Amino acid sequence: MSKDQVIEPNVVVREEDQEVLGPWRIAWNKFKKNKIAMAGLILFVIIVFAVIFGPIIMGQSVNDFDFAAKGQGPSLSHLLGTDEQGRDVLFRLLLGGRISILVGVVSAVITVLLGVIIGGAAGYYGGLIDNLLMRFTEIIYSLPFTPMIIALGATMMWVEGNIKMIVVSFLIGLLSWPTLARLVRGQILSLREQEFMQACESLGLSDFSKIFKHLIPNVLSIVIVNATLSMASAILTEAGLSFLGMGVTEPTPTWGNLMQLARDISRFQNMPWTWMPAGVMCFLTVISINLVGEGLRDALDPKDVR
Repeated sequence: MSKDQVIEPNVVVREEDQEVLGPWRIAWNKFKKNKIAMAGLILFVIIVFAVIFGPIIMGQSVNDFDFAAKGQGPSLSHLLGTDEQGRDVLFRLLLGGRISILVGVVSAVITVLLGVIIGGAAGYYGGLIDNLLMRFTEIIYSLPFTPMIIALGATMMWVEGNIKMIVVSFLIGLLSWPTLARLVRGQILSLREQEFMQACESLGLSDFSKIFKHLIPNVLSIVIVNATLSMASAILTEAGLSFLGMGVTEPTPTWGNLMQLARDISRFQNMPWTWMPAGVMCFLTVISINLVGEGLRDALDPKDVR
């Protein structure tokens, strides 16, 4: 092969000038080609920026009331109208988005941490440790998720505000990790027999280094995809709990307790602007996260060489 490669007439590309792409750069290039996934990412970024900076720009407080405009529909002064207490619906919608997305992020982080640590330890050590950890995982996995989360949420009715948000996040995360743990364990059972692990053994590396510096990085694709899907599931779970009155409660707004207003038939029929935007935002956020997750799954698939 010649040192210079002729691609087109009068266009020469030297071999030493060609860029060597790493696996993450290749995955990003594949992800960018997926227009649906990119649309989901752009939509999610817009939503995140809106819920973070929107309330700051509006400069209101969660307890700001406009008694002269109680129960009014959308207008120039209140773009999404006001509720029966005169509070701006748009402000509460954006503020509630902060809580709902934060619950999703925190619970996803807990899911990833527990799933990676337990699955990684079980897959690497095997034997008795594997049996004990997997039996514990199966016990948690066998628990009915929805009834358990409702029951646990009901026992925490006395907790209010931001503390309730943290409690709900931990409850969702503590019940959601078994699937990831089993996936990580299965991958590590295969990876630990590879030649690079034999090299680690000959170098005398510690078990911690072998697991978290050499094995876990090789299962990051599974972890990342699972984390995005867990986040979407957690947002829906929190919304369901708050809708039933067992999640984050007033006066702290979330998309779930804003949608709870639809349980009142009078508000449902006569004041749709108080509950419908929360449902739309919840739908758009979850669908955007799912689109990103599906795009990541395709981009990080080692069998896909396109």
